Amino acid sequence: AMCKERAVELRDEILFRQPEGSYLGDCPICCLPLPLDTNKYVKYFCCSKVVCNGCTYANMNRQMVERSALECPFCRQLYATSEEEDHRPKKEKM
Repeated sequence: AMCKERAVELRDEILFRQPEGSYLGDCPICCLPLPLDTNKYVKYFCCSKVVCNGCTYANMNRQMVERSALECPFCRQLYATSEEEDHRPKKEKM
């Protein structure tokens, strides 16, 4: 029984091991290293932040549950729904 438990622990350690860091830095929301795979993160042009897919998904899920407008998970700028809106002035930095 002890051998099986240790085997499961070792498997989990290998499976869930996070890299020490990435040249891309960390996600500004969850602080985990950003993956090197470009399909696993999103760059938001409203605030120039790179956010991991996990935080992007959690933000979109929250907005769907609350039935609120889609906004950036970092700066809360509303997503542009037209080209005109994409050129609107950005929020002032605090």
